[in-house]
Formats: sequence, C-alpha cells, structure tokens
Amino acid sequence: MPEHGGDAGRCSSGLSAQNYRGATPEDRAIYRKWIFGMVIFYSALLLISGVVAIVIDLSPSLTRLTTLSAQPSVASSRSN
Repeated sequence: MPEHGGDAGRCSSGLSAQNYRGATPEDRAIYRKWIFGMVIFYSALLLISGVVAIVIDLSPSLTRLTTLSAQPSVASSRSN
C-alpha cells in the first residue's frame, strides 16, 4: 500500500548532497565515514576481481577455448 509510506525510493531520512550543509557535524562525520567505507569496499572488490582475472589468465592448467577453436579440424581420411 503506497499510501502507508512503503516506497523505499522516496525515503528522505538519509543524508544527501542537498541537505549536507544543514546537517549536524556528527551527521556529516558519519556521512563521510560511510562514503569512505563504500569507496574502500568497491576499490577492494575491483582489486580482488583484477587479481582473480590475472591468476586465471596465467594459469597454464586451465583449458582455453581460444586455443581449442584455433586448431584445424581433422579431415576425413577416405576420399570420395
């Protein structure tokens, strides 16, 4: 029921760029810590993804589809 405030997209209780100036110093500090935490989290996620991609690429034991598709197909030995 939207008339009871169930829409999370319209929640305005959080600190945003529009009301940052009017916030208390405590709220600003919490907002900065939260933003800093999000930057650290996504940077770490990107770094881990890059390391995993490099490790997978350097692993010689994995089968690569590109090398399999580059091999010529074996022709039939009997003639028509």
